[in-house]
Amino acid sequence: MKTARRNNRIAPMQLTPRDVEIILSVYENRFLKRDQIQRLYFSEASRIACNMRIKKLYEHKFLDRLVKPVAVGTHQLVYALDKQGADVVAAALNVDRHKVRWNRANNRVEFLFLEHTLGVSEVRVCIDVALAGRREDLLFYQRGDKSHLRRISMTGSKKKYFVVAPDAFFGIQTGRGKYIFFVEVDLGTETLSRFAEKVTAYKRYWKSGQYKEEYGFNNFRVLTVCESERRLANLIQATGKVGGRQMFLFTTFSKIQNDSPLGSVWLSPFIDLPTSLLE
Repeated sequence: MKTARRNNRIAPMQLTPRDVEIILSVYENRFLKRDQIQRLYFSEASRIACNMRIKKLYEHKFLDRLVKPVAVGTHQLVYALDKQGADVVAAALNVDRHKVRWNRANNRVEFLFLEHTLGVSEVRVCIDVALAGRREDLLFYQRGDKSHLRRISMTGSKKKYFVVAPDAFFGIQTGRGKYIFFVEVDLGTETLSRFAEKVTAYKRYWKSGQYKEEYGFNNFRVLTVCESERRLANLIQATGKVGGRQMFLFTTFSKIQNDSPLGSVWLSPFIDLPTSLLE
């Protein structure tokens, strides 16, 4: 993925608390598009104001900038952490610099990996925007990594194990209790049979008690976000065929963007009407 060129003749800048929050968000998500940063931190400001501020963060090497090609229209700018930003993250989290999980090579990724990571980021952005000003709180949000990967033994199956490898793991606290979710971002690149294996693995992970033993929560739901209504219908059908029910919820990116991930935009096998995450 191409990187943009910097202007080395720049005036000094003073970081604001919002700048630090932007840098931390980019670090937590690994990649963020300009429009995602705007929705999080410039909802009451103009697009120009957002562009000018993140341009300064880029020019002062707090953020790196990648050029993401698109099929139609103007290319998209994607932001990642840069050297000075890593120092800000260490200070903000009060950790040694070497504990910040970043190096510049991390910003050089293949197109499909970038697309998938931005999809996971979009889920987080939509959740953060939806929770703003509400009584519910985000308990935690973890981007999926090797620490969340589990091999689930599948006795009686042709395969010895199926894999649970969520794209994210988060919890929401409400007045009624805690709601815990795993996230799967689907860009249509895997077969329906492979997705059905994921469903079976999650079911076994919960039923075996392994999930409760490791995380301390009784239940969870698996949220799958995909790109089209056709893919949505196919995923729901594949899930139903292997016995997946209300534990598995499905929606599209357009629905969580245009409505809210906390609204009644989620579908599940054997349920006719859309439901909410918190029902």
